[in-house]
Amino acid sequence: MVPFRDFFGAMFFFSFGLSIDPFTLGNAFWLAIGAVILTLIGNFTAGKFAGRRAVFSHKASSNIGLTIVSRGEYSIIVAELGIAGGLAVTLKPFAALYVLILAILGPLVTKESKRIYQMLNKIFKWKPEKPKVKKETPIP
Repeated sequence: MVPFRDFFGAMFFFSFGLSIDPFTLGNAFWLAIGAVILTLIGNFTAGKFAGRRAVFSHKASSNIGLTIVSRGEYSIIVAELGIAGGLAVTLKPFAALYVLILAILGPLVTKESKRIYQMLNKIFKWKPEKPKVKKETPIP
């Protein structure tokens, strides 16, 4: 059953890509850029918050936030459902651009997470974490 699921999933995304008119991408460009910026800020904030709640350092928490940049494939499915329901035709080029931009930025942000943390640390001046001293119990 799994091979059929994978095959039909691949066919769905392939047909979605073929149905995009490249000339309509310009209509959704600024909307997609805005959504990408909100996604990056939201993912970073959520990862940072979750990491700090789990008592990770600022650096580790920032890495979590920078590595969870999703690619938003689910938005393609939602866009298809929205268009089938009669919503704005701009949904399809918006979803395509959104996923494309995040697919490009995601690995780059993950790769450069150390530099991004250093830049953000200069702005926010997060306190360096004190190294934890591990107490060893004596063996009787």
